[in-house]
Amino acid sequence: MTEFFSMGGFGIFIWSAMGIALALMILEPVSLIMKRRSVIKQIKRTKRLDARRKQN
Repeated sequence: MTEFFSMGGFGIFIWSAMGIALALMILEPVSLIMKRRSVIKQIKRTKRLDARRKQN
């Protein structure tokens, strides 16, 4: 089992690359969800402002 994790002496590089790749695969959807919410809020705010301007 230790040999599997050491991967011929390159384990630290391989496992760190795998960890970074996993972190990026998790962060990408989270980032997209946050951006989507931000855009939806901005659209709602713009619609409210337009509605106010039309009333005045």
